[in-house]
Formats: sequence, C-alpha cells, structure tokens
Amino acid sequence: MMAGDAHSRLRRMFREFLLISSAHFLALLSPGQDFLLLVRTSLRHGFRVAAGASAGIALANAVWIGVAIFAIGRVREWPVFMRLLQWAGAAVLVYMGWHFLRVQPAGAETLSGEKQAYGEPGWKKAFVPGLLSGLGNPKNGLFYASLFSVGLSPETPLAWQTACGIWMVAVVFGWDLFICALTGREATRRALARWQWRIEQAAGALLIVLGVAMALSS
Repeated sequence: MMAGDAHSRLRRMFREFLLISSAHFLALLSPGQDFLLLVRTSLRHGFRVAAGASAGIALANAVWIGVAIFAIGRVREWPVFMRLLQWAGAAVLVYMGWHFLRVQPAGAETLSGEKQAYGEPGWKKAFVPGLLSGLGNPKNGLFYASLFSVGLSPETPLAWQTACGIWMVAVVFGWDLFICALTGREATRRALARWQWRIEQAAGALLIVLGVAMALSS
C-alpha cells in the first residue's frame, strides 16, 4: 500500500510538472517588454552583452517565483480563498490566451525598437536593465502566482515546488540566450516579424485550453 501511494504521488507530481512547464513555455513565446529589451541589446551590442540582460531577467523571474511559492503556501491555509485564487489563475491564463489570439502582424522595425543607451557596452551594464525589466513587470508575479495556485496541489512538497521553480528559471535563461543568439541576424529578425503573430496565436489557443482544463480540475 505504501509503495502504491508513493507511486501515485510521483505520477501526480509528474503530471503537475508537465502542466505548469507547458503553460510556462507557451507564455515565453509572446514578445513582451523583456523580449524587446533582449532583441534591442543583441542587435546593438552583440550576444555577450545581451547574455547579461538575459541573466538579469532570469534572476527577476527567480524572485517572482520565490514570492509566488511563499504566497501560495500561506494562502493554502484558507481553502475558500485558495479555490477563488485557483479560478482567478485559470482566468488569467484564458485572458492571456485571448490576448495572444488578437495580435496582428507587425513590421520588422517593431522588433528592433528604440535605441537603448547603456553607455559603453558591457555585460554588467546590460544585467541591471534586464533585472529591472523583469522585476518591474507585475504580470510576471501574477502569472507565476496563477500557475502555482492552479497547477500544483496542496500536497505537493515544497522541495518539488522549488525544483519546478528552478526548472522554469533555467528555461527562461536558456530561451533568452537562444533569442539573443538568433536576433543578432537581420534575416532572423525579419522572419520573426513575419511569423511571430502566428506563433502567438497558436500559443494563445493552447493557453486557453490549459486554462479551461485547470479550471475544470481545480
């Protein structure tokens, strides 16, 4: 019986991980303020400097994830409020998906943005704007709070929640580095401008499906 219970818990935790990691990666496909900062930095200062901005953004995400895990842990002590938060979290995912579906094609110049003034190019000079961009975006905190409240059950161990958080920070950093490596090329920038809206719409549809599924299972 004990072995069966342990196996059941492991399967549940793995399903939770697949659910929140999928929703998290889909959200990364949308070019928000962090994405635009990375593209501008990469185009003007190269990959090495843009990697500094990526590290700052990843650290900001780690902070928001830590806050979300701590806050959800406290909120779980009030089941009614937790249920409301779960429904709100599902609504946030559906809203994000609807917002993604409504995007329109943008020109290549949109991805270039306005020139950023870092002074002399340097890794550290890009790290701080990346950190401030991530911390200054309240949607990051709301998204992670929604994701953890809906995607993880009250029985999920703190260690597993932390592992999921570390995974998401690593994915953010890896994805941002990938974007920096690609967007330094003019052809890639124009391709992103041509296809980004289609990618966003597909991600939006999947986010809506995930949000509805989370609401039904909460």
